Formats: sequence, structure tokens, C-alpha cells
Amino acid sequence: MKAVVVVPTYNERDNLEKLVNQILSQPVVCDILIVDDNSPDGTGAIADRLAASFPGKVAVLHRLRKEGLGRAYVAAFRHIFELDYDLVIQMDADLSHSPSYLSDLLREIRDHDLVLGSRYVRGVNVVNWDFKRLLLSKLATQYVRLITGMRFTDATSGFKCWRRELLEALDLDSLLANGYLFQIEATYQAFQMRFRIAEVPIIFYERDFGRSKIDLNVISEALFGVIQLRLRRLFSRRANPAPRRKRLTVSG
Repeated sequence: MKAVVVVPTYNERDNLEKLVNQILSQPVVCDILIVDDNSPDGTGAIADRLAASFPGKVAVLHRLRKEGLGRAYVAAFRHIFELDYDLVIQMDADLSHSPSYLSDLLREIRDHDLVLGSRYVRGVNVVNWDFKRLLLSKLATQYVRLITGMRFTDATSGFKCWRRELLEALDLDSLLANGYLFQIEATYQAFQMRFRIAEVPIIFYERDFGRSKIDLNVISEALFGVIQLRLRRLFSRRANPAPRRKRLTVSG
């Protein structure tokens, strides 16, 4: 099954080349699609150089401006639908997600439709977070579980693997989130349609270079957006009591 790793970038010139080399050095075979939102620090030029150095393995999707993580992923998914990939992996560009876990995601996806890389499925596995950041993350996880009914230990995870058929079943036009809420929203759609979702343990590493993209606007979107997702689901179910989609069949 042919897999591609989608890496959204914005001002990641200090991390991108190292990440690409790490991905390509793994025993599992994955291509890479870099989605750059016109980074002013020259990340796009580095991405183009990497694509030229690894033809057929690394590709670049340039976007005109920064519109948020969610819009970058939607653009990437639509681009991938025109290609022949079976599996799509989401991964941060800041080296917080180790490519060493790609083999775990790809192994678990054989029996599932979506696999989440979880920081909390085996206790707390984060490196170089202060107590305030860790507490915020854990509270966010519990908040999402309470509002949505999803029982995953890390529904906010940005390290995940999708079957192509599931991505094509998502209603990408209805996705509300521009920022990190997208991670929750897309998983919630899959959960609502009763696709098979699993978690594998990962260790999350705080970035060494560059600045975090999390700010007050991102936190606010996630806080109120989760409630909006739940309310929209309730109203939609009352208005359209159609049967849910069937599970995908496993092949390969």
C-alpha cells in the first residue's frame, strides 16, 4: 500500500531538511508532500531544493498565503485525491513527531481506517514541556472526551494515518476549523461514521528550533469549536436521520 506523509510548513527552515532526511531513512517506504503557506523565512525554497534532490519521493504544494493548519491539510488531501496513494500520514514539521513511529502507524492501519499517535495511551510521554503546558494539554483532552463522546486518549493528536477511502468519505467542505481544531474535527467525523479508529503510543518532543504556532486565537478556536462541533452534530442528526456509513473493508 502506497503511503505519503503530508508535512504542512510555515517558517520551518531550521527543521524541514532534517525531518525529510529522517523520514526517507526509515525502513518503511513513504513519499513526502510538503505544503508550504508562503513562509517568509524561505522554507518554500528549501522544500523546492529537497524535491529536486529526491525526485519522485518529495513533492511541494505551494499556497499563496497562511490560512491555518486545517486549510493546508484540506488542500493537501484534495491534491492527493488526484494521485495514487492508499495511505495518508499527517505529521508536524517541527520534529515533535519522530519518524521512527511511522512503522507503528503503518502496521496498525492494516486493521483500521484511522490510527492516532497518542502521547497518553501509556501514561504521559512528552519531552521538555513545563507543567502548565502539560496540564493544558491534558485538560484539553478531557474536555474533548466530555463534549464529543470520543474515548481516545489523545484526540488532539496531529500525528495520524488515514486510509484514503476514509479521507474521501469525509465532508471536507463542511470542516469549520482553520487551526488546530482541525485535528479534532476530522477525527470526530470519522468517529461519527463509525470507522475503525485505533491509537498507538508515541513520545512527543517539544521543538528545538522556531516558534510554536499555538496562541490565544488557537486556544479560543479549540475551546468554543468543540462545542460547536457537538451542537452541529446534534442538529444534523435530528434533521437528517439517515443511516451511518458502513465500515471500510480491509485490503492489503
